Amino acid sequence: MVKISFQPAVAGIKGDKADKASASAPAPASATEILLTPARLARDNFFRCGVLYEDSLSPQARTQMELEEDVKIYLDENYERINVPVPQFGGGDPADIIHDFQRGLTAYHDISLDKCYVIELNTTIVLPPRNFWELLMNVKRGTYLPQTYIIQEEMVVTEHVSDKEALGSFIYHLCNGKDTYRLRRRATRRRINKRGAKNCNAIRHFENTFVVETLICGVV
Repeated sequence: MVKISFQPAVAGIKGDKADKASASAPAPASATEILLTPARLARDNFFRCGVLYEDSLSPQARTQMELEEDVKIYLDENYERINVPVPQFGGGDPADIIHDFQRGLTAYHDISLDKCYVIELNTTIVLPPRNFWELLMNVKRGTYLPQTYIIQEEMVVTEHVSDKEALGSFIYHLCNGKDTYRLRRRATRRRINKRGAKNCNAIRHFENTFVVETLICGVV
């Protein structure tokens, strides 16, 4: 079993007595540990998250990687926004990601390329805002989850998008002024395929109980 730990609330945000007693994050006791720092904003919930996980792409056995991201969950508007900063030890590009459940679309802004990619929302991987919010909040109650893992989804660029307004206001504001392309999902697999990573840009993120590596292939 893997424990998902809860860090103290940020300054100015009230937490319960148990949260205040935690002065620092505990040392990871297993292959994967998610550390969260939630802060309530006016209209959404904001979480700073960090994941330690075993990288099956690494040539070294049981190599631990760390993935950090900021998560904003907009319950009323029914969408999620995730920011993945520059990884400290490689493993993918920095990115901004929007999962718009009203439109049924996901948009990836690859910050390194400064390009946007749009595809139909994959609800088998991405938890809806309410479920994702509940998952992160349950961390505060000491929830234990099964051993996590990394999956890989491979996508290919299909066409250029000219009418960004048709993608909805959330994705429009993310992708406006950037070259934007449609994607088609080629494969989703539990086992990482190293050869499939050739000529592809990778973005690692999580919006569930596991890490996802999104490969965007055929980048223009």
